[in-house]
Amino acid sequence: MRGFSLLELLVVVAIIGILAAVGIVSYNGYITGVKNKQAQTGLQSIYLEQEEYKSINKQYYRPSGGCGDQTTTINNGLFGGQVTLDNENFRYCISGNTSSYIAYAYDKMNSSNRFWIRNTNQKSW
Repeated sequence: MRGFSLLELLVVVAIIGILAAVGIVSYNGYITGVKNKQAQTGLQSIYLEQEEYKSINKQYYRPSGGCGDQTTTINNGLFGGQVTLDNENFRYCISGNTSSYIAYAYDKMNSSNRFWIRNTNQKSW
């Protein structure tokens, strides 16, 4: 007889399924890490731009309103209209006053996952 038996085909399908499951879990972990690093980079950009803003204006930039999704406001007010912060995965906000602040990045899919940076460059990561 030529060909494969049903048992051999089932074993191959099972092996492929196991490899796919391991690959998907690894891929999802990689994607989460990349998204987190993007949020941290965004917060570091806010910190650097805040320092430049303060050196020119003698105070920190602070958007008006509460700490909702201020991503567009920060891009327009602090970064001069450049889309520096991407709010696809995280939303950004700045709270505080003109002499101190905390900038936050909140994960849109997992509210317990958030990062922050202070005007002293103290970070939560």
